[in-house]
Amino acid sequence: MSRKGPSTSKNSNGTVNGDRGNRVLSQEASRLYKTQDLGYIRTMRNKTAKEVDALQQRSAGIVGTGKKIVWVNDEEDLREKLGEEDIDGEDDENGDDEEVNIDARKLKKLQEKEAIKLEARLSIARERLKALTEAEEALELQRAKMAKSASVGGVTKYDVKYKVRERKR
Repeated sequence: MSRKGPSTSKNSNGTVNGDRGNRVLSQEASRLYKTQDLGYIRTMRNKTAKEVDALQQRSAGIVGTGKKIVWVNDEEDLREKLGEEDIDGEDDENGDDEEVNIDARKLKKLQEKEAIKLEARLSIARERLKALTEAEEALELQRAKMAKSASVGGVTKYDVKYKVRERKR
C-alpha cells in the first residue's frame, strides 16, 4: 500500500480518468432532473400519506377495542358467539375464571405494547410526510424559478427581495 494514497491513473494531459472537466449541465438537462426529482418526491409523499392514513386507522382500532357490540336473538346465540357455557358470571366447576382473567390481562398488555409501537411508527411516518411535503414545495418553487418565463419573485444572496413584474390587465 502506498503512502500517497490510492493509485490513480492519469492521462498524458494530467487529468484523472473519468474527469468531465467541470462541465456545467445544460439548462434542459437540469430541468429534466428537477422534474424527475419532483416526480419521485410526489410518489414517495403519496405513498407516505397512504401509510399515515392506514396507521391512523389501525391505531384508532386498537385504542377503540375493549367494547364490542354483539347482535344476538336469544341467550343461545349469545353463548354460541361468545363460545362460553356460563354467561351469568357463576363460577365454573374447574375454576377457569382465574385463567380468563390472566389471559385478559395478557391480551390488554399486548394491546398496549402494540399501541405504543404503532404510535411510534405513526409519528415517524408523519415526520417523513412533513419533510416530503416541504421538499415538494421547495422543488416546485425552484422549478417555477427555472421556468423559461419569469413568474416568481424571490430573494437574492444579499437578502434583497425582488418581484417579477406582471403584465397590466
